[in-house]
Order: sequence, then structure tokens, then C-alpha cells
Amino acid sequence: MANHKKIDFEKLFLKGHKSYDTAIGEWWHDQASNGAHRKAYAKVAERVEKQLKSARKPSPKWLVDYACGSGLFLEALASRFPKARIVALDGSRKMLERASLRMAKAGHESGPVEAKDCFEAKGPRIRLVQTSLPNFSLPKGKADAVIFVFPNLTPSPADQDYYDKHGYKKREDVKVCTILARLREMDPEDEVTSVPPKEMYEGLMTDRVISRNLRHLLKRGGSCFKVDYANAHRDELSPLTLQRSLFVEGALAEPVKELYCEAFFRYVSNEFHRSQVILDVYHQTKDPSDKTGGYFTSEFLAV
Repeated sequence: MANHKKIDFEKLFLKGHKSYDTAIGEWWHDQASNGAHRKAYAKVAERVEKQLKSARKPSPKWLVDYACGSGLFLEALASRFPKARIVALDGSRKMLERASLRMAKAGHESGPVEAKDCFEAKGPRIRLVQTSLPNFSLPKGKADAVIFVFPNLTPSPADQDYYDKHGYKKREDVKVCTILARLREMDPEDEVTSVPPKEMYEGLMTDRVISRNLRHLLKRGGSCFKVDYANAHRDELSPLTLQRSLFVEGALAEPVKELYCEAFFRYVSNEFHRSQVILDVYHQTKDPSDKTGGYFTSEFLAV
């Protein structure tokens, strides 16, 4: 078991998608295997099934598990959707090897597939694809639903050019994000972060590029489910925090200081659960406020 107290998360995350081939991968495998995470994965898979049924999409042909890790959620998803083909994307060779063993043990047909072939008609039901993320060269507009569970993708410095080419320098986004990063809460007590505006800006823009990649994979009208660590219900977020969230998610339809940016998703719903999975965040930040909370699942439609 990896000792999180000895892991230099900030340094190792500089390796980008390869960070999960280091001690971070061992830490994450241990975390993802515990009872809190298993319960969360089961609930998320159940919610995905319920929401797709309510939207009259009970039998999706293609699902994507974005950043699948060692396959704990993938296993729950495969069981809920036995007829769907699932593309499981991850940048870590070690994580995918574990996912492959997990699928075999659970009796699910799976196998490695090249990124360019991941949506081909022929191939295993579950396609394990090693690729850096985001990846805009993946086939476009093929998936009925994409699920991104507990996002923790940190680009390495070498990845910056790729992010720049895929939305990081988009003019409208830059203008809106600059304002959102500089604004502060009306009530200082609502300002839960001491992140400097420049760092805030970089984080918002980086996460928005990832949301663009999620949209890239989806058919028009397809469903995106994002499962985020949370300290409170989404409807308890301050107006500013909610604006920032919607910007990152690609679902900000309202102007910011009379400036608009592209909305490529429409926000649909959210469900919050208290859970010890929040300790994933505490291990990295050492902030006592990250010891309480849980996660919420937000659903979006590709527009």
C-alpha cells in the first residue's frame, strides 16, 4: 500500500499522464479499491443507467470511460450495460494492465485497441486504449455517453502547446476566464480558496480544454457525466463558484460582464453524496477542510 504522506504529488503530477505509472498510481489503486470508492462507483453507474433510461436512451451502443484507471468504475459500468461497447481511455500502462486483469476476473471481454481504432465495429466489447488525455485525434462524435469519474488530470509542461492548440488560447474563453479568475466573492467568508488569479486562470482554462475533449467524443445530444469531489451540494455553490464551474464544464450560457463564450454542453442535473472519497483530496492538499464532503455527479447534454 502506497503511503500518501511520502508522495510528492506536486512533483510527480508534472509527469502528466505518465504520473500514474509512478507512486501516484499505487496510491490511486489503493484508494480506488476501498469501500467508499466501490460504493461510489456502483452509485454512479446506477445513476448513469437511470438517467439514460429517463432520456429514452436505455441501450447505448458506445460508452466511454474517460481516464479509467485500474478499472473499478469500468467494472461497475460494464455490469450495468452488458450490451454496450465501452471505450476505456487512460494514459497509464500500469493502470490499464490492472484494468485488463479486473475485466478478465469479472468475466467481461476486453482487450487492448489502438486509439484510432477504438470505435471500429470489430473488436472486443471493452476496448482498453492507452493514450494521453486530452486527445483530439480520437474519433469524433461516436459516443452515446462519456463518463469522467473523479478527474485528476494534470498536464506536464510539455503538454502546454497541445492545450494551446485545442482551446487554451481561444479568444472568447481567454476574455471570460480572465474575469472569472480575478473576481472575488462579495462576502469574503465565501472565498474558500486563496489561489492567486494567475493560477486560478490556468486551472480553469486547462479543465475547459478537457471538457472540450469530452464533447469531441460525443454525438450531438449525447450525455456527459462528470463526477467531481465536492464539499457541498451544487445548489449551495456561490454564484461566482457556479459560474466558474459552468465555464470549465462548457455549459456557461449566461454572459460574464456582458461577454459570452461558447457553450458546447447544456447542464441537466446533479446529485450529491457524502462520502469518504473526499479524503483523496485531503491526501494531496493536507487542508483540513478537505476531510468532509463527498462527491456529486453532474449530467450534461452535448449541443
